[in-house]
Amino acid sequence: MKVQDFAYQVSVRTMDLLENTQHYKINENHRKEVLAAVLKEIDLLIQKSSAPHKDKK
Repeated sequence: MKVQDFAYQVSVRTMDLLENTQHYKINENHRKEVLAAVLKEIDLLIQKSSAPHKDKK
């Protein structure tokens, strides 16, 4: 599985959870914009996830 496919699936699942658990309605255009933004920022997201995590206190 490609990283882009994984990011896409995580985004779709997140929006589904928002709709089903928080009763937040996401229209189709907004859904497409969010998915496109996540895919566009994939390199930055990978960089952020690879950075060392600081302990939050």
